[in-house]
Amino acid sequence: MTDHYKFEESHGHGDIFDSGKSFAQWFGVGAGGFLLLFLALAAVHIFSPGLKPRDIADHDLVAPENAQVVDKRETARAVERARQSIIPVFQVDKSRNVQSITAVDASLSRVAQLQEAGLVPLDWQAPKSAVKLAVKTGGKTGDKTISKIGRTRAMTQTPAAAPKYPVSYLLLAGDEDLVTLSKGMEPSALARLTEMRALLSAVKQKNPLTTDQEAALAISVKPQDFGSYRQIIHETGARLIEKFHRFPVIDRKLWEGIVVEFLPESMPAELKQLSAAVLAQDLEPNLVIDPESTRSKAAQVAKSVQPVMKTVNAGDVIVPRGSIISADQIDLLQALGVTHINRWPFIFSMAVSLVAALTLVALFLYTYEPKHFFSPNSLGLMYTVAVLVCALASIIGKSYPQFVPLPALALILTIFFGNRVAVVVTLPILMLVAVDRLLDMHHLASLVLASMVAIFAYSKGRNAVLTTAIFIAIAQVAGDLAASALDQSIVSWHMLARKLGLDFLGGIASSILAIGSLPFLENIFGLITPFRIAELTDANQPLLKRLEENAPGTYQHSLAVANLAEAGAKAIAADANLVRAGALYHDIGKMVRPKYFIENQLGATNPHDSMSPEDSRARVLAHVTDGIALAEKYALPKAIQDFIPMHQGTTLMAYFYHKACLRDGVEKVDASFYRYPGPRPNSKETAIVMLADVSEAVTHSMHDPSQEEVELALEKVFQNRWDDGQFLDSTLSYDELVKIKGGFARVWRTLHHERLKYPATTTGKMPVPPSPVAANSPVPSASVETNNGASSGSNNSPSSTSIDEPVENGLGI
Repeated sequence: MTDHYKFEESHGHGDIFDSGKSFAQWFGVGAGGFLLLFLALAAVHIFSPGLKPRDIADHDLVAPENAQVVDKRETARAVERARQSIIPVFQVDKSRNVQSITAVDASLSRVAQLQEAGLVPLDWQAPKSAVKLAVKTGGKTGDKTISKIGRTRAMTQTPAAAPKYPVSYLLLAGDEDLVTLSKGMEPSALARLTEMRALLSAVKQKNPLTTDQEAALAISVKPQDFGSYRQIIHETGARLIEKFHRFPVIDRKLWEGIVVEFLPESMPAELKQLSAAVLAQDLEPNLVIDPESTRSKAAQVAKSVQPVMKTVNAGDVIVPRGSIISADQIDLLQALGVTHINRWPFIFSMAVSLVAALTLVALFLYTYEPKHFFSPNSLGLMYTVAVLVCALASIIGKSYPQFVPLPALALILTIFFGNRVAVVVTLPILMLVAVDRLLDMHHLASLVLASMVAIFAYSKGRNAVLTTAIFIAIAQVAGDLAASALDQSIVSWHMLARKLGLDFLGGIASSILAIGSLPFLENIFGLITPFRIAELTDANQPLLKRLEENAPGTYQHSLAVANLAEAGAKAIAADANLVRAGALYHDIGKMVRPKYFIENQLGATNPHDSMSPEDSRARVLAHVTDGIALAEKYALPKAIQDFIPMHQGTTLMAYFYHKACLRDGVEKVDASFYRYPGPRPNSKETAIVMLADVSEAVTHSMHDPSQEEVELALEKVFQNRWDDGQFLDSTLSYDELVKIKGGFARVWRTLHHERLKYPATTTGKMPVPPSPVAANSPVPSASVETNNGASSGSNNSPSSTSIDEPVENGLGI
């Protein structure tokens, strides 16, 4: 086996798609499965009513199940209320500080210009009947509100001695308020006030940019007082800007009161009040709303709003027949899965999800389970079960979600393909059912848990199935109970008991469905379950009993092959149980004509000695066709039937070919006539049985061989079958051949271990001597095919020297 790397590089392992028919079959299964699976998932949306607002219901639209659904419109309103309730986030705009100080300086400059025009302030007092200023809270005079005073301050009547009343208040008062304030005034004072108000109006007309506050300040304050405090007013404004962050919505009067407190106590009262008014007017808000931070704050508040839920009971009429469907009802129907407004985008997204899920499954199978990836039968079974389960989910998912058989899918896949494949295929199907909203979250959670339990709790054997079924039912109950507890949807103990009871029954129903469908799936797809394998390997099987009775030598040979093949399968992690079953039945056809096979002759004359090579070929070849006929008669699974022709593949019947060459000459004999018709092994399991069959024949024909001789013989057998191209369709690698050979060698060592020799007894009698065997007898070149009926000890065997080249070409030993 020294040149296997070179051979492997030039010939490879074969390709499942060597023939166009194989590829077409594989592609047809894949494309058809995808289409059916898509229809099973999307049919409920394609054929469901596409309702929209303002449609008229042609029948009662009812809730298919008890549910709590989100009231989208009320939730949206709650979110909007939360957004509106937040306080905006502000930030300081320092550019406005500069603008404010500039405005203060401009106002003070205008005041100075007015005073330079020769306006002299008056000095007078309000009459004793005047009112007292109420700065903070506002007030009333009698029953009349006097809130219209220019500075909008309120006053309360008091008969006490009247304090001085600032001239600025009277100058800035409205005409109606002035009537009230001037009652009881001395005529001369009133005349002077009237004169000043006229002067104020004239000043404003000549200087349109002058405000009332600026004009009042210019008229009411002596120039020498104003000049000495002008710089103080400027500095006070700058200090206020730096110290306070003024909000845009702050009240002017409140802001003016704050400003007054920052002006010096030594400043004359009139100057302080009017200076505060000017500063309050010019110090613009320097806090502006930060849009980004405010939006972020609003988004966080919106996220914290809990959805407004609406409880709906199964059978509730959402829209009565003949009614106009409202937008709120459409939202509710959509949440319940009764309708979809935008169906096609949803259906398209479902198709994309399906492609993604199947791609992941295909990559896994191609990488880790190529025998299933390249097997149309395996893919067909996976697709069929998935399609049926998804179709049932579409039909009964809304009405009887507990009975959607997702756990059955998981259990069937586990039984046929093992838990690794089952997990990889089941999870995407669960995901697609979730995306399709065929189930509510409660039941989806319970079915996911039950499916995983079905995969990992399953153990081989029919008795274990009952235990697995109980585990599945309990898991389905536990999943639903946990989901109900988490969202606190348990309404009453009665409803809970009914719900969990249906969950338990659903789990049991899934298990029954899975087990009950196994025989049908086996027959349709030609696959085999561990249960069936266990039955077939029972020694009391009628076909095996018949083989033992009619062809005892072949039966013993089959047992030996089964032991070898099982060890080889375990060495490369192939299906050892399937290999053992196939090995037990691979030669059942020999029972039809047992005398033509040397292991059944028991020392009788070998009929092949007197037969032509052509007749011998026909008799030996018949054991394959007879075996297939018996397998069909006894209804053996196709997976077992495959071992009957494939254990021979297209190998050469070397003994009879050599015999024909000796008689007619090599150039006149067609070697292909003496080859088995095949097919070649198409799996690792059938290839292992081929190797075990010929290995058992070779090692059985050797007389007292050493371990090294056995391993050398196995080496030649394996190399011969490899070079003959028998494994091109099996995906068997050369490294795996090495491991299989090691497994065979270990079995041989176990069966042929050294035994103790018994010493002479004390009675003086000699011990019984061992049976004589021929030492170092050569292995007849043509005797390798002893299980095909050729006798290695026949006197009429062709000379090994005369057919040495044909033997090398045919068997390689």
